[in-house]
Amino acid sequence: MDRATVTELVGHVLAAFNERDLSRLDQCIAPDYQHPNPARARGRQGMRDAVADWLANVENTRLDLDDLLVDGDRVAARMTFSGRQVGEVLGIPPSGREFSVSVLDIFVVRDGMFVEHWDLMDRFALQQQLHPADVKADATHRP
Repeated sequence: MDRATVTELVGHVLAAFNERDLSRLDQCIAPDYQHPNPARARGRQGMRDAVADWLANVENTRLDLDDLLVDGDRVAARMTFSGRQVGEVLGIPPSGREFSVSVLDIFVVRDGMFVEHWDLMDRFALQQQLHPADVKADATHRP
């Protein structure tokens, strides 16, 4: 997969968040897409639903690309996700607080579309920023 095509595909994902335009996912997510969350519907609609949930619960949503690696049909995108929490996010009740966290997505590309991905979000940093009272001061200490 060439870097220009991958950059364009990732650009559509970024635009879905930054422009709050779910139709952009139609240009990069395959109809038979496999979302990593088993609770999500399979196919493009599952990804549309996931992004819609984020947009409903986070104002001033921003997803910025920090680094992009391409290896064959695999794409690693390191990004920064930020906004202001106005609804429940990953089980954290609405706080009205702003946040900025690191995200890593690994996509599989087939026939010019994303067909699957895995993601990692710095949930500790998210919890720390949105609900600091629930986070222990020394999270690295284990008895």
